[in-house]
Amino acid sequence: MKLDRAAVYWSVLAAATSLLPLVLLLRPSSQMLVAACFAIGATAALTGRRVPTLLRLALIGAAALTVFWLFGIGFGARTFGRDAGSVLLASMLGLKLFELATIRDGRSVASFSLFSLMSAFLQDQGPLTLLLSLLAGACIIAALGRLAECESPGESAPDWREDARDRVRGVGRVVAYSLPLTLLGFVLIPRLASPLWGLPSNSNEARTGLSELMSPGDFASLYADDTPVLRVSFPDGVPAQNELYFRGPVLADFDGRRWTRSYWSRGGDPSPEVGGRTIVHEVEQEPTDRRYLLALDLPGTTPSDAFLNRERSVLVREPQSKLRRTRFESRVGARFDIDLPRTLHDAFVRLPEDFNPRTHELIAQWQSEDARPTALIERALALFHAEFTYTLEPGLLGRDTVDAFLFETRRGYCEHFAAAFVVMMREAGLPARVVTGYLGGVVNPIGNYLIVRQSDAHAWAEVWIDGQGWLRVDPTSAVSPERIERGTDALDPPSDFALWMRPLGNAADWLRRGWNDYLLGFNAARQRDLLRPLGLEYADWRQIGAVLGVMAMLAVGLTLYFLLRPLRDPRGPVVEAFARFAQRVAGRDPSRRADETPRQFGARMATLRGDADGIRRLCEQFHRWAYAGESASAQAEAELIRALRRYRPRRKAA
Repeated sequence: MKLDRAAVYWSVLAAATSLLPLVLLLRPSSQMLVAACFAIGATAALTGRRVPTLLRLALIGAAALTVFWLFGIGFGARTFGRDAGSVLLASMLGLKLFELATIRDGRSVASFSLFSLMSAFLQDQGPLTLLLSLLAGACIIAALGRLAECESPGESAPDWREDARDRVRGVGRVVAYSLPLTLLGFVLIPRLASPLWGLPSNSNEARTGLSELMSPGDFASLYADDTPVLRVSFPDGVPAQNELYFRGPVLADFDGRRWTRSYWSRGGDPSPEVGGRTIVHEVEQEPTDRRYLLALDLPGTTPSDAFLNRERSVLVREPQSKLRRTRFESRVGARFDIDLPRTLHDAFVRLPEDFNPRTHELIAQWQSEDARPTALIERALALFHAEFTYTLEPGLLGRDTVDAFLFETRRGYCEHFAAAFVVMMREAGLPARVVTGYLGGVVNPIGNYLIVRQSDAHAWAEVWIDGQGWLRVDPTSAVSPERIERGTDALDPPSDFALWMRPLGNAADWLRRGWNDYLLGFNAARQRDLLRPLGLEYADWRQIGAVLGVMAMLAVGLTLYFLLRPLRDPRGPVVEAFARFAQRVAGRDPSRRADETPRQFGARMATLRGDADGIRRLCEQFHRWAYAGESASAQAEAELIRALRRYRPRRKAA
């Protein structure tokens, strides 16, 4: 059976609204692909043009190949994961509109639209995603309703505008009826420690932007990304800006271009830290798909399901695919690894052969003049301060990346400075490594917590000095402020408009934090706290199941009450009051017939009930109001409504 215009419009609208929450989470290149597929499919559906089969197959194949190309599938180490699957699903949903001709096609579009919403929730569970998904769900229900009406014999196609108003009201009622049971399920269904299923995202790109691999240029894309990564609360006040180093992966192996984690430092327990002061902080970390928990440098305590490795990074055993809140105690300024094993010492001074010869000569000259470790560190920082420029457009580096940076371009950002500094220290025989993480952040005055964004990604260095342990050195901070280029948005000062919008952004982030706390953070412990007033101090699954069953029956009963109660008559309160009066009077007897006037109905009921005069009087008053054309005042109508509502019939005496 073919679709009418109203069914086509609703199906296209359902697909469009279901794609919106997913598309907003994709990269610009993926957004363009999905938008193009939807525009082609929607145009064909709305114009009623049939696309040849060969052209449809060609477009489907082109869309699939584009997805593989965008995500590097089949061209490198990447695998087909969640992100690529979401883009492919969204593209196919847009092209599915090619076939929107029959009721079966419309229901297929509605079903695929639901999968699109599921894909959006796999990537984000924020309030905006929920609101857009509710809108999409309402449109899907409306489309399914119109598709069901198309199957009814003799059902005529309604006007689009008239149908929209009635459809919105009907969907609103359906959503309202489902809310009690939905809220009950959210509160009482047992919380799971991990999701029932999982799908990897991209194998070499996590949502933190940090990985166990770093090469020149990797950090550039992060500096223009203002996506929040951490929200950090400090009970004793936010520390100074130069103490806000959040530690992530530590990279020690260098092949001449790339830095990776060292095999030698992965095993073993961390050595105890010495000195420093303790800073207590609570970190709310967005999903990362990585095993790293980011904490203030140096973390001293970890939660029960996490551990500190030898590099003093905090890891968990499973990738963090959901929001996580963790309390840490860090020792800022502490020293550790005072005694470094010879195996690790040799690993942290190792450099690839036949790379960066000019750097080797420079350090050899410095050592001949003053070989003290502190003197070498100060001299390297002085070089960066005097002659180097911080910029996000450093230019290309050749085979000898450090030589090109130190002697040719002298331009770069944190990863260039950190990598070059570590190579310089290793050339001098000093163990050194690169540490990646985040630096700084912005304090949100609404809630007084620190917001750390992707654009705060940073790389610094650690140098091991005999008798002192590892010393943090940030060579990027040595660059003279006058030598910082402001040729990109990431380095430009905020505009007047951005300053004016900042309070609104702070309020929005505070609301998102509350959403994370009270909804996404609703776990098994908070569920037990909610049930404690009911006497379930140590609720197990049996008790929770019993409460869930009782409350579910109450919720279903409340829903049935609203579904089965008489609907309000659109003709007015007087007609509605008389309709209910007629139901009470008729009882089990046949109610008022369609061809029966109120006066005739009253005469018939008077022979069956004891109060014949009362029934005739009320029916006569309504008859005159409805048919005699008498204009009644508002007071008279109110009195008639009260009389009809208060009347209770009684059986005729035998």
